[in-house]
This record gives sequence, structure tokens and C-alpha cells, in this order.
Amino acid sequence: MTPKLLFYSAILLATRTVSATSIGSIQGTGAAAKAGSYTVEGIVTGIYADLKPAGFYIQDDKATADGNPATSDAIFVIQADPNVKVGDKVRVTGVVREDDAAPSFGQAVITDPGFVVISSGNALPDFVRLVNSEFAADKAERYEGMRVQFTAPLTVTDNYFLKQRGELTVSTEGLTYQATQFIDPNDNPATGTNSSGTSNLAAVLAYQAANDRRSLVLDDGSSATNPTPTPYLDARFHTVRVGSTLSNIGGILAYSYGRWRLQPLAGADAPVINVTRPLTPPAFGPLDLKLASFNVFNYFNGDGAGGGFPTPRGAKTAADFQRQRTKIILALAQMNADIVGLTEIENDGNGSTAAIQDLVDGLNKAVGAGTYIFVNDGNAERQTNNTDLIHCAILYKPGVVAPLGPPMVATVQGVFERPPLAQVFVTKRKERPDTLGFIVNHFKSKSSGSGPDADQNDGQGGSNARRKAQARALVEFINKTVRPAGATRIVSAGDYNANYEEDPIDIMRAAGLVPATPPTSASYVFKGLTGSLDHAVVTPNLVGFVDVQKWHINSAEPPVLEYDQAGEATDITTPFRCSDHDPVLIGVNFAGIRNAGSGRANRLFVYPGPAAGPQAFSLADVPASAGALTLDFAMPQGGLRLLSLHGTPALLGSQLNSYTAHLAPGIYVVTLRGQNYQKTQRVMKE
Repeated sequence: MTPKLLFYSAILLATRTVSATSIGSIQGTGAAAKAGSYTVEGIVTGIYADLKPAGFYIQDDKATADGNPATSDAIFVIQADPNVKVGDKVRVTGVVREDDAAPSFGQAVITDPGFVVISSGNALPDFVRLVNSEFAADKAERYEGMRVQFTAPLTVTDNYFLKQRGELTVSTEGLTYQATQFIDPNDNPATGTNSSGTSNLAAVLAYQAANDRRSLVLDDGSSATNPTPTPYLDARFHTVRVGSTLSNIGGILAYSYGRWRLQPLAGADAPVINVTRPLTPPAFGPLDLKLASFNVFNYFNGDGAGGGFPTPRGAKTAADFQRQRTKIILALAQMNADIVGLTEIENDGNGSTAAIQDLVDGLNKAVGAGTYIFVNDGNAERQTNNTDLIHCAILYKPGVVAPLGPPMVATVQGVFERPPLAQVFVTKRKERPDTLGFIVNHFKSKSSGSGPDADQNDGQGGSNARRKAQARALVEFINKTVRPAGATRIVSAGDYNANYEEDPIDIMRAAGLVPATPPTSASYVFKGLTGSLDHAVVTPNLVGFVDVQKWHINSAEPPVLEYDQAGEATDITTPFRCSDHDPVLIGVNFAGIRNAGSGRANRLFVYPGPAAGPQAFSLADVPASAGALTLDFAMPQGGLRLLSLHGTPALLGSQLNSYTAHLAPGIYVVTLRGQNYQKTQRVMKE
């Protein structure tokens, strides 16, 4: 017998004779398992031959568990080619370690194992039922390696690494939002007008920490790069969207690379993801105009004659560009807006081979000759005062509106990379025309900055000082250029690269402008956090005359569907993931906005909402002794009342949705007054 066989036989003999230690006593109640050599017994609960390191999980059954709920009853056994089956009861001898280095990577493991199979076909340990609202990643050590099942659905919050790693990030309590979508770094309550300081930074950091505690990774049980096929795509749409849910999901709670991971189980316990898609654009009530703001994802058309690829920022090949172009045009055609503000389109002028002309040509081929034309800002080579490779542009339907005066490009020097573009329009559909100013914007991104523009770690990212300067310059552009051009009512839309409660938006609030969307209205996902970089900001005289909605065709979809990743597999029959930002749709009715359909659900919610989820605003808790109520709606930044109602709580409550139908989406301050009764409440209209 060789020395190797003698050594292995010795291990097997020791494995059979040494008394077993409960896994729970090894795991303990601390942050790491107790290092050393041990013999344990457990039921094989999951086998992962494609992990690095490969191996299998075992968990104490009821007979061998230590009975302490504060300790984990499971551990990972490292074995290159696992030769066990789920349901085997095994006796394992080896060295336990839990540290950050390989092969542990922060998880308790048994290395150099010798084992015997005691029996097969055993019942698996029961799932540990985890209450979603009580789960906290920083308190999950007690469940390490165990079979767990959540009591309520998990929500997909990030799909960025789905193709590369086969991973999804999920949350136990709905979407995880950017903190500054709801928390203002320098205003409490939020939705204020201060745009400097960090007086509320602690709340921002606390919100971020809460996001981290309720998040974990849904792994695919493999360490393979670019797994084929891509896991978790649903059968109908071949996607998995941010916001998709997983019900009754069970798995093994693993840990590696700094994250808790749910390793999937096979068979009936395999994850099933529920996916829905907004197949059509949002519906509006009767409108005089429909406007849109759309990021077209670095639309570069090469040299305009079929060559010139790869482009500096857009498609690398002519074939890729045709895929991108087809999806962008499909989205624009379905939106069917009368005026469209574009961002991220190539800054190569207005000539016959320019990207803007190429897009208009393709769009008109799809929807009808002459349907759209573009606002000609007067430069055949590149936009004036633009230092970037991309620019802002405007398309419009000449059969619906006509320009009033020339287009306007912000001329302030040294502030904008991509200056705002404005045009005043006159409507044509009615005998008495209406006038509206429209501006499209693209502020500096968050991805870089130094000195004053370095990331201040306040939740607002890099170049916030630059965006604040751009917000001030935009206000001046509106007041000194666009208004004098004949626009009393103005919609300023586009990619502000600032979330709802960040300083640039506060600067516009302070100037009397109104962000006409609620904070739950998202348009972009970054590192698993949902936010809104894209907004429609309106002059206050348009409140009650606009409704703003976003068509969520892009930000929730996985990047694997983008033309540059999917290649020949790109689905050119749908607009989904034609960009990374969602388009913003703005409905305008100069006689007053009305909701689409009389049976629409309530759109008023208590703000901020409770942790348990959205809470509809109602008057049900008003005491009967208050008698008839006066109910006033106003903007958070102050100013005149927008709406004043009077009646009994029952009457006002039953008609509240219709009474407030004309109010734009956003945050309002509601004041209730009755006999010996007064209450002020913030509400959000979705």
C-alpha cells in the first residue's frame, strides 16, 4: 500500500472513530468560526461543483444541532469534485478556517476533508424562515451556510453583473433607492431650497446603510465568467428587470467577496422570477401637447455614409449602429410626442450626414414623411458654445407646433459642456394658439471631478459644484433669454444628473421652478440604487396643466440586452434597453390636466411613507368633532395656495382624487383645518 493510501485510510479510520462536534459549537456566536481540526456530521444540502473553491454544504440535523438559534448549524466543505449527493448524511474530518484569504473568502469552511457517507436519502433540514423586515446583512452570521427561506418576496435591485457573473442583487424590502432621491443633504424636511452644507448628512448615510443591510446577492451557484446561457432570464421576455420579484425563494445563505449570497437550490426550490414590462407608453388624459425628453445613448452615425466606425462614443460597427438606430426609432415612434428633447446625440452639426438628420430621416420613414423636423441651431459643423462630442437637440412635429423666433443656446462661457437648447413654440391644433417654451438640458455627470468637484461623500457624487453652477446658469437662461423670447410657460426637461433632493434641483426650487415628478419616479439605476437623473422642471404657472410620467423601458433592463453587448442577438422588435435612461413624457393641457380614465387609483400618498410601504393619504382619521374641513394644497417651498377645498371629511375624501387630478406629480404640503383641529401633512402625488 502506498503512503498516500495509508494516509487516506488513516483519515477514514479517524473519521469513523472520533466523536463528532456540533457545527454550531464550531461556528459560535462571534464573527468567525473557531479554527482547528474537527470531525462533524451533517446532511448534504447543496453541491456546487462550479464554485471556486468547489464543494458542498452540510447542515446539522435535529439530532446533532446545538439548539442555539444564535449559531449557524451549517458549514461549507471544500472538495474539488464533490462525490456526494444531496440528502447524504456524512461524517467529515478536516481543518476549519474563516478568514478573508483564499479559500475561505470570509466564509466558514472545512479544508483538506476526509469523509464517509453514513446514509443516503435523508430528509433535508427545514428551512429557517427569515422575516423580510427583520433581515439585516450585518446580523446574518447566525444563518451562514444554512437553508433559508424568506417569508415575503424579494425584489431585484440590480442586474448589472447578470451576464458577466450570473448575479442579481436583491432586497428584502422592495427597491433600494439612491439616498438623495428622498433625503436632502442640507434640508430636513426634504424638498427644500438650501443648496449648500451638510446639516442632514447623517440621515443620508443612515439611509445608505439601511439599503446595505437589506441587500444580498442571488448567485447562480457558479464562479464561471459569462455563463451560457445567461441565468434567470424569464421565458416570455428573456429579461429580468429591476423591480422583478421572487416569491417563496429558498436557498443556502453563503458568504464571499464581502457580500451575503443566496446560492440557488435545484428542482422545486429553484428561483422563479416574476417579470412584467410596460409594453406601451404611459397613458394620459386629454392633451393639447405631448412632450418628451429622451437620452439616445450616444447616437453616433459614423461618417453618415455607412463608414466611420468605430465612433468615439457610440457604435463600434455599422451593424451595431443599425441595431441601435432601429431600437431608438421604435421607442420614439411609440412615444409619439409632439416635441422631443434629445440628449447624447453626436455633436456634428445639422448637415445632410449629421446624426440628427440621420435620426429624423429614419423616424420619418417609420411614422410618415415630414412628421418630424429638428430645430436648426444654425451651425452646420457643431453646436455653438459646446465643448463636448455630444449635444442637446429638439425634434418637433411641424403639423402640430411652429417655432416662435429662433432657437436659443445658452451662451454663458465656461459653465456648460453641453449647453441647454431652447425653443418657443406656438400650437396649431386649436383656433386660438397657445405658446410654450421648451428647454432640453444635459448637466455634468457624477463620474468624475477634482478639487471642489471631487465627490464630497454626501450622496451627490462627483462634480456637484459644477452642476450647481449649471443650475444657476439655467435659471438665468430661463429668466433672461427664454422668457423675453415670448415664453411665459416653460418646460425645462432632460438629464440633470442630479437626484430629486440634490443641490441642483434645490437651486431650481429656490428660483420658483417646480420639479413635476415625485421622488418615486425613477429613470436610472446605478450600482443597484434606483434614482432619477431625468426630470421635467416647469414654471409654477404650469402646475395643474401638466402631467409627467416616465416610460420604464431602459433603466430596469439588464445591460446584457444592449445592442453593443447582445450583438446579433439584439431584439430589434422592441424598444427595451435602447438606452440606459428612461424617457420622460410630459402631457400638457392648457385648460387643465385630467387623469387618464375615471377609475384611476388614488395617486396621493403620505410623504415620507412608512417603512412598511406606501400609505395612501386619506381623511379617515380626522375626528368627527372637527366638523367641516378646509383643506389647502401648497408647494413645499412656500408661495400661494394651489388648491383650497371645503367640505365634510367624508365628502372631500370620496372625491379627493378627482379634486386633485390637475395637480402635477410631486410633493405638496397639505393643511387641514376644522373646529379645534389643525394638521399639516406632506403628501406625494404619483
